[in-house]
Amino acid sequence: MDMALARPALLLLTGLALGMRHAFDRDHVAAVTHFISLEPDPVKSAWFGVRWAAGHAATVLFLGSFILLLHLKFEPSFERYAELLVGLTLIVLGIWRLFLLVQEQRHTHRHVHGAKTHTHSHSHEPETGHVHRFAPTLVGMIHGASGTAELFVLIPITLMSSAWLAYLYIGLFSLGCMVTMSSYGYVAGRFYRRATQTGRRIYRTLVILTSISGLLLGIVWILKNL
Repeated sequence: MDMALARPALLLLTGLALGMRHAFDRDHVAAVTHFISLEPDPVKSAWFGVRWAAGHAATVLFLGSFILLLHLKFEPSFERYAELLVGLTLIVLGIWRLFLLVQEQRHTHRHVHGAKTHTHSHSHEPETGHVHRFAPTLVGMIHGASGTAELFVLIPITLMSSAWLAYLYIGLFSLGCMVTMSSYGYVAGRFYRRATQTGRRIYRTLVILTSISGLLLGIVWILKNL
């Protein structure tokens, strides 16, 4: 292969590989797992991954365009504030998921049948449609602002000779993120579905552990960037 073509091809393949690896960052996995645990269906969970990746791609494309078209450079403070917002998002998601878990608990209701009054209980199972349509996409947009631009996209962009190659790099990077996160969603969805079928106690324990770990990760994320 001609060296003039080999270098751009290598950069583009690097973008795809970095995107696939980048999706597995712990803050990304923690955030998407909250949505998966709420509606533990493999297909829905894979779709959460796609929606997250779409939001992530939108932000990366937006930031990349600033560099390509306007030749702007982002101040270090931008990265810091973006990381703080990611930490806050993880905390909010952890608290939100624990709150919904409490709502899923068994409730006792009183019913009157003629002269008799009795009580019975029921539980709110997962898959109750609590996930807002745009929530995974919004979270992905927040994640796209932190770290991705400088570390994974903008440095290789400066080595490219044309804007269309740079945008192709961004597209392949984003495609890598989407493939990996949707695949993770599908596997994790099967795992959580099996947990719900095994027993409510196991499912609840799993949700509590993932929620608390995500919340703690958010706290650490904030402290690291203060």
